[in-house]
Amino acid sequence: MTAVNALRRGLAILRAINDGHAQHREISAAAKLPKSTIARMLETLVADGYVAQDDQKGYHVTARVLTLSRGYNAHEFLLKAAQPVLEGLRKHQIWPSDLAVFDQDAMVILDTGRDPGTLSLNRTVGSRLPVLVTSLGRAFLGFADVELVDRTLFRLAQSSNPFDAPAKSAAATRRVLAQVRRQGYATGDREYQPTTRTLAVPILVNSAPVASLNIMVVPSAMKMEQLVKNLLPALSTAAKAIGSALSQTPPGS
Repeated sequence: MTAVNALRRGLAILRAINDGHAQHREISAAAKLPKSTIARMLETLVADGYVAQDDQKGYHVTARVLTLSRGYNAHEFLLKAAQPVLEGLRKHQIWPSDLAVFDQDAMVILDTGRDPGTLSLNRTVGSRLPVLVTSLGRAFLGFADVELVDRTLFRLAQSSNPFDAPAKSAAATRRVLAQVRRQGYATGDREYQPTTRTLAVPILVNSAPVASLNIMVVPSAMKMEQLVKNLLPALSTAAKAIGSALSQTPPGS
């Protein structure tokens, strides 16, 4: 099968803009494409209505991009089951949390309790986070089956993204994931974002992970051992409640 490189470039540009890269040079760096290619692709995306230019000569995606996901509702039941549990968790916790699902080479945020700008992070629903250096990714892969872990490590080992570099040391990464499984949770200590310490647990249905749930704090607020001691019980309870609700979803849903 031969990949269509022009399509691949266009999608890379859309992802870059959607992640908040607005200027030509930012888009070029994020998409790893020359500025001449960026210029031609942007002209097409603007002409087709998927991207618009603002007054500062920057670019942003338009509402038309929503049509690209109109038929995708695989996570509708997950969100329905999770919403009341997440509301309860966030009502009693001052720290923000994310619900994320695995998507081939990244964890995708489905729901976030963070207001834009908090903890110096502006990621929103749909943001893609690296798998191997985030607690969300480790919590998911730590409970995933061996075949999925193998495929993921093989794919990420080909990546030039520095956050995927642990895949090149597969044995060490598997040891990390094995520990996650033994202890039942994963941590992230400023490896991806220097402004946060994070704790995550998997959401399991029939012992298989379907998503992961995290909670994050600023490093100055508490040490990692305090984070685990103080917040793991509530986080684990929430994840189990979501998993239980999903397991009661009627067959076929």
